[in-house]
Amino acid sequence: RQTFTFTNTGSQPLQIQNARASCGCTTPAWSKEPIAPGGTGEIQVEFNSKGRVGLQNKTVTVTGNFEGGINKTLRIKGEVAAADAGK
Repeated sequence: RQTFTFTNTGSQPLQIQNARASCGCTTPAWSKEPIAPGGTGEIQVEFNSKGRVGLQNKTVTVTGNFEGGINKTLRIKGEVAAADAGK
């Protein structure tokens, strides 16, 4: 699990509307309440590595009332070792 912590640097409350993963093996959870200017929020992303070996590159697209209407993208990269590695 990876937690992304962010600060609302805008002048209006920030509302995360959705966080959508690039695949079913990645599950995001986010702050549902509006985040006041200067306040912080979190997006937690959990990756299920079962059946996945090798390099992994997952993304989560975050939509909200961001300045300019631009979505944000979170990226998670890592390598999953085989279960029998090291035997």
